[in-house]
Amino acid sequence: MYKYTNSQLPATFNNYFNLITDVHPYNTRQIKTRQFALPKARSKSGAKMVKYSTIEMWSTIPSEIKNKTCLALFSAEYKKYVLLGY
Repeated sequence: MYKYTNSQLPATFNNYFNLITDVHPYNTRQIKTRQFALPKARSKSGAKMVKYSTIEMWSTIPSEIKNKTCLALFSAEYKKYVLLGY
């Protein structure tokens, strides 16, 4: 998701995820934070899709980690964040 939000992936992934602003036009708090819309999951196996689980995981990361300037800094901070959770 870090590479997706910073346009570091190939062009084929440009429209893979949708922002909440693309899905629903109402002014909510998520619009300001650039949150991604979860796709519809009809079953437990649907909730295991990469598209679904990635967005779910990305939404739990604090914004100060998401806003890191380079991938190496993001990776280091994310590893610390995950390890402190255990």
